[in-house]
Amino acid sequence: MTGIVVPVNPSRTLSDTIAYAAREAAATDGELHLVRTAPGYYVTGAAPAEVLAHLEESAAIAENEVEDLVVHTAPLGVDVYVSGPDEHAELLIEYAEANGADRVIVDPSYSPDATAPELYSIERVFRGLPIAYEHALVDSPGRIPSRGELIRGGLIGAVAFLFYIALGGPTYPFALATGLVTGLIAAVVLRNVTFESTPDIGSGVRIAARGVVFVPFLLWEIAKANVLFAYVVLHPSLPIEPHLDEVEMAVGSGLSVTAVANAITLTPGTLTVDADGHHLLVHSLNGTAREDLLDGLHEGAVRNLFYGSAEGDLPGPGERGDYHPIAGPAAVTDGGESLDDGATNERESPVSGADSEVSQ
Repeated sequence: MTGIVVPVNPSRTLSDTIAYAAREAAATDGELHLVRTAPGYYVTGAAPAEVLAHLEESAAIAENEVEDLVVHTAPLGVDVYVSGPDEHAELLIEYAEANGADRVIVDPSYSPDATAPELYSIERVFRGLPIAYEHALVDSPGRIPSRGELIRGGLIGAVAFLFYIALGGPTYPFALATGLVTGLIAAVVLRNVTFESTPDIGSGVRIAARGVVFVPFLLWEIAKANVLFAYVVLHPSLPIEPHLDEVEMAVGSGLSVTAVANAITLTPGTLTVDADGHHLLVHSLNGTAREDLLDGLHEGAVRNLFYGSAEGDLPGPGERGDYHPIAGPAAVTDGGESLDDGATNERESPVSGADSEVSQ
């Protein structure tokens, strides 16, 4: 039995792509698999209702196009944080191998998130991999902005305009006119670059409200860490015990990863050295700073900021075993393993041989 996998995401050519893939599947007596990535690492544990509804709508399009066609739908990545085109492709390949599919048909307008397909081309990752892929042969509808693009562009334009006016001083007519032009240019150029997903107003308001608690909490932790840092520096024996750990943060979006990485860096005693998806390489000044990190001090605060108190109550990376000592005393005593007896985060990707042009 052969099968065709079609990654779906709302676009102006999605319906035509699904119809095309349905005809191709029927011509080869194969099955059609419609999948959509819905990452939410340690957040929801299930695909959002809108993702499931969109998959059902996509299946209805295929079934209307070809009678008696076997159509499967599946959300992918609901228990992980997916970062970069290679990790999206990895999910697709794993699904294809598990379900006997040997072909991937990609919507010409497809992008795993809100970025432009040209900037976030998942097709490049498939080059050299043992699976056939192709663009659906459908007509392009032209460059009419989608609803998501209008929302993203509007927000970018508004922020750029306000920032321009703030820098320009008095709001005399010339400043207003040039500010509008600047905002418009920023909106057009950056609408498919700035955001990982189209912002949701309701979610944004809730995050802003929780920020009223998050900011004072972070400032308090920074103040306490400064006292500890000063003690270490001024102590005659300099009780420094540096550690370097790879820590897997339980967050489900690029913005939340950025927030937790910066919260770690802003707190004296810990420094985010590098990030790969939601895996952070963190340097700790001493054991106390490292304990706070592994207890989830920063991670818990950021989870509460983005997901609410119900999702913020989660064991820290140390208790979960979501860390791997790289250097320092723990790397020696633990033998380079996490607390979870070998539950390290060394990751081997089946797409490691993909086009070197793709970066995360």
